[in-house]
Amino acid sequence: MFELTMAKGSILQGVLEAILDLVNVANVDCSSKGFSLQALDIEHVVFLSLFFPSEVFRSYRCDEDCSMRIAIADMVDLLRASNDGDIITIKVTDQNFEDITITFESPDKTKTTDMDLQLVDARSHRLKISEWHDMESEYQAIFCMPSAQFMLNCKSLSVIDDDVVIRVNEEVISFSTKGKSGCVNISHVPNKTDKPEKASVTLTHVRGIVSLTLNLRYMKSCAKVSTLFDQVKIGLSTKLPLMVECKIAEKGYIRYFVAPLEEEEGKTETEEAEGEEGRQRKKAKKMMKQEMRCWADE
Repeated sequence: MFELTMAKGSILQGVLEAILDLVNVANVDCSSKGFSLQALDIEHVVFLSLFFPSEVFRSYRCDEDCSMRIAIADMVDLLRASNDGDIITIKVTDQNFEDITITFESPDKTKTTDMDLQLVDARSHRLKISEWHDMESEYQAIFCMPSAQFMLNCKSLSVIDDDVVIRVNEEVISFSTKGKSGCVNISHVPNKTDKPEKASVTLTHVRGIVSLTLNLRYMKSCAKVSTLFDQVKIGLSTKLPLMVECKIAEKGYIRYFVAPLEEEEGKTETEEAEGEEGRQRKKAKKMMKQEMRCWADE
């Protein structure tokens, strides 16, 4: 049996609402420690990985490890049907592992509403991703910034164009774009420490100069979730997708892995200047999107 209880407006409901425009179906794996949710957008550009530890809920019970697939939009529609202050219980029984029962109980316990949500076929493909501790050392730059500032950067850049270039070196972290109507460049002079401060931009580590071009549509989706938290951590690599992470309590997390845009055929100005190194970076970007597809294990 699996059962959790939460208050209206909990972090779970907020996260599910924030990812509605990105994913349709998610895999959920439950254990005594909490539950993880993984999803891949239909274009195989963004991989979403979440872990909600049991302590973030009012109560949590999982007698045996289990897996299920849920339709995000349907789940959110049911959660939105609750009234302010309702206590929400989500339950799956051993006898009927085909649907989820969602119960709303009024604060004075005078009204109870039960709803059932049909699970998506559990035999569908599974998603998999390497453990973060096995990947983190491969990121060439990792920095943290206030989530409100991250959202503001994405909004400001999207006025000009659909793409953003994030560039990091030892002295500055920049977000820039260039379109027909003009250009925008937002630069942050970071603190350099392994203990990020909530109100500042902090560079935890960097090796050389790293730059990625990404679609702002996906970055704005990441920023939407990040506003539920104070800080966002961003990792850049020429070999792995961009990583955007927010912490949930002490052990939980939400991580987006976003594949960068592939450059058009032919040499760019950067490749002309950097020769073989530039060509290798272009090749790595194509390999990254292939790796995203491999995370969906048929």
